[in-house]
This record gives sequence, structure tokens and C-alpha cells, in this order.
Amino acid sequence: MKTASGTSVNITLQDTKAEPADSALGEINQLFHSQYAKRKQYFANKISRGHVLLIVRLDSRLIACCGDSISEYTVNGPGYHRLKALSHSTMAVYYTLLQTPQPDAAALLHNLLAQLKHEANNAVGQQLFTATQQLLGAVAYDGTLDHRLILEYSHQLEPVFAQLMLQSAVDETTQLLLHLDKITEQFGKAIAETFFVVFGGPQARYRQLAKLVFEKWCQESADLVVDTSHHIRYYEHGTTLDDAINLIATALADRELAQTFLGHADALEQDVLGLVAEQAIDRCWPHRKKAAQ
Repeated sequence: MKTASGTSVNITLQDTKAEPADSALGEINQLFHSQYAKRKQYFANKISRGHVLLIVRLDSRLIACCGDSISEYTVNGPGYHRLKALSHSTMAVYYTLLQTPQPDAAALLHNLLAQLKHEANNAVGQQLFTATQQLLGAVAYDGTLDHRLILEYSHQLEPVFAQLMLQSAVDETTQLLLHLDKITEQFGKAIAETFFVVFGGPQARYRQLAKLVFEKWCQESADLVVDTSHHIRYYEHGTTLDDAINLIATALADRELAQTFLGHADALEQDVLGLVAEQAIDRCWPHRKKAAQ
């Protein structure tokens, strides 16, 4: 980042594994972290040897990994991406009109409209084409972009977006269930031996559907009741299979540690200090008020 004066400042996460640095406790802290890392590696090795079936949802694919056996399945195929592109076309129209000089915008959007016309062979495509054609005609007539026109355009598109979202969700759910059936048949692992990892995308809104599908899949399995919060994990910034393995190895190590020292398996799924947060705040708040007087 840059300060107001234009000076570059690089602020990064500090490593506190050796703190307190002025005490022998710093060495003890390092010892804990090194031993904890070994335990995580133990669980990572178990995953790599196939003791766990790992199912990872990322980009347009579903990856199933069990030891050396890795299978890839396409979840978001051409049909899904067509629906997504139709949604993006409306935003392309908006941004082009907002940010491009009118003569250039008119040329760009004339081509866009011609392409949309090919999608007008179904109800949703027809609505999208008609609304966009009307908007561009009104802008050309007025010679300027009035915000009122954009509001009218967005209002016309509400049922279009509703249909596009529903069709996209049905398409993805259908593909996920199809591939989960194949994975179950191929690997034969119980749900208790299966972990699901959902990677995020460029926007935080991505991947909630996949998480919900995995949860329902686990709940309807013939296995014993499975703690879905443990077996289904979301990783916003994950990009590789190694990231998924590291995430699950961490979850297994933390669950073991929490059960041993904190009395319940999911205690490390949250900020440890959050467990006593209300008590700490109640004790500290009166002192704050006195200091301010």
C-alpha cells in the first residue's frame, strides 16, 4: 500500500512462533509449533496414503483424491458458462455505457446486441435481448445515459436474473450429485472417512451451493451421524490439492488437540479467547470507565 505522501509501505503478518523473544518461553513456544507441525504432517501423510477420501470443489471441477488415485469431474460445463455469460452481458452493457465515450460504446454494444440476438431462441434469452435493445435505443435517442434508464433496465431484468440463477443452480446441483454417485461407487469410502473441501472464488458469494449439497449428501448417507462442520470445509484462498490436504490435516490435528486439552473436539474451530470473551470484557470494562474519568 501507499501512504498519503506516496511512500510505499509493506505491512505483512508477523511471525510470533518465537515470542516472547526476551524469554526462554520463546524457545518453548517454538518447540510447541515444531511438534505441532510434525503432528500435522502425520495426518497429511495418512491422507496421502489413502486413509481419507478427499473431495475438492474448485474452479469448474470436482476432484476426488484417495492416495495416489485422483479423478477429475467437470461440474460447470458449457451450459453453465453460457448462463453465466448471459448474466455478465447485462453488466457489460452497464459498465460500457458508464465508462466509454458514447460513439465507442455504441459500436461495442451494437456487436453485443447482435450476439445476444442468437440467444433469443428461448424465453430468458428473448427477455434479455429485448430489454437490452430497448435500453440502447433509449440511450441513443436521449444522447446520454440517464440513471433512470439503468433503473428501468435492471427492473426489467429481475425475472431474467431469477431464471438464470435458478437454471445455474439446478445445473450445478445435478452435476454434483451425478459425480458424487460416481465417486462413491469408485472409492467405496464411508462418509466418516471422507472430507469435502470447497475452495472460494474471486468473489465471496461463490461456492455456497456446493457446501449445501455436500451437507445434504452427508446427512442422507447410510453411515452413522457425521459432524458436517468437521467433514466439510470452506477455504477462501485455496488453489491446489496440497492446500486441501494441509487444511484437512490441520483440522484433524486441531480436533485431536482440542478434545485432549479443551474438553470438546470443535473448541479450536473458533478463536480460543472467544470462549471466555464475555467474561473478560465484563471484567475489563469497569476499569476502562474508571481510567476515562
